[in-house]
Amino acid sequence: MDLHGGNIYKLLRKGERNILDYSSNINPLGVPESLKKCISENFEILEKYPDINYTELRESIGEYNKISGDNILVGNGATEILFLYMKALKPKKVIIVSPTFAEYERSLQTFDVDIDFFPLDEKEEFKLDFEKLKVKGKDYDLVVLCNPNNPTGSFIRKNELLDLNNYLENHKTKLFIDECFIEFINDWENKTVIDFKSENIFILRALTKFFALPGIRLGYGMTYDFDIIKKIEKIREPWSVNAFADLAGKVILKDKKYISETKEWILGEKTWFYQQLSRIEKIKPYKSNSNFILVKLKTMNSEKFCNLMIEKGVLVRNASNFRFLDDKYVRFAIKDRIKNKQVLKIIKEVLK
Repeated sequence: MDLHGGNIYKLLRKGERNILDYSSNINPLGVPESLKKCISENFEILEKYPDINYTELRESIGEYNKISGDNILVGNGATEILFLYMKALKPKKVIIVSPTFAEYERSLQTFDVDIDFFPLDEKEEFKLDFEKLKVKGKDYDLVVLCNPNNPTGSFIRKNELLDLNNYLENHKTKLFIDECFIEFINDWENKTVIDFKSENIFILRALTKFFALPGIRLGYGMTYDFDIIKKIEKIREPWSVNAFADLAGKVILKDKKYISETKEWILGEKTWFYQQLSRIEKIKPYKSNSNFILVKLKTMNSEKFCNLMIEKGVLVRNASNFRFLDDKYVRFAIKDRIKNKQVLKIIKEVLK
C-alpha cells in the first residue's frame, strides 16, 4: 500500500479510465478561473526568476490571514515547510497526536530524535483528551497535531488550544499545528490560532486542498517566533516556489467568488454526504470538520472493500496504514452531489 493511500497513476498506467478519485481530498470546484486566466496572460514570467524573498506573495498571504508578511514562510508545498521546520528546530523528543498525516513522523527520521504517539479516542469520535496530553506533553520538546485532523476530521476548539499552548509554553514545549484543512470549517477565520500571536506556536497551511492546486505545490508556515524563521531561511533552498505558484498565491487568495462558492458547497455537501453514509447499516461514518469522511467497515476489511470499489471505478483511501487504525477503516473525499450519489450507490452494491 502507498504511504498516502490511493495512487491513481498506477491505475491509469494499467489502462484504467474514468476513475472517480475519492482518495484525494481536493475541492471539486477545480482550479479557480481567476488563476487560469491570469496564467494564460502571464506566460512570460517563466523567463524570469521569481523574487527570491517572495515579498509580494508573503504580503498576499498575510493579508488573507490578517498578519504581517514578516510572519510567513513559503515553500514548495506544505511538506517542504514541515521538513524545514523540523530540521531547524531539531527537537530531541516529539509526541504526535495520532492517527494522522504520516509525513510528520518522516520529517523527524532524518536526525536523532525520540518519537512517541498520543492516541485519539475512537470511542469518543476521536476526541483529544487534553488533560492527558498536558501531563504527557510537558516532557517533550514538541507536540504535533493536525486541526482539523486527517483522517478523522475531528476538530479542536480554539479555547482548548489556547489552554494547551499556555500550559506547554510554561514547560518550554513547542506546539506545531497543521491547519491545512481549516478553511473547510465554517467561520474558520475566527477559529484559527494565528491570532494567539504566540512565539510558541508554528502553523502549517497549504493552497492544495481548498483551492484545488496539488500540482502547483504551494504551502506556507506562520509564526511569531522570528528566531525559527531566521533558522529556516538559512537552511532553505532558494527559489523553491516556482513562478506559477508565486502568481497563484497573489491571485486566488483575493478570489472572493471562488472562496464563497467553496464555503457554500462544503457546508451543504458535507452534511448531506454524512447523513447518507449514516443510513448504510454495514458502515459507521464519523462526523467530519473537513472535506473528507472517515468510515469504519463492519462486515468487510478495507483491502477487499477498496479492491471491489476499484473494480467499479472508484478509488478510495485505505486508512488501515494510519497509526492506531486497523483494517476496518477507509476514508472518502467529498465531491459534488452527482458524483457523491454515484459513489453511494456503488458502496451499497459492494457491501452486498
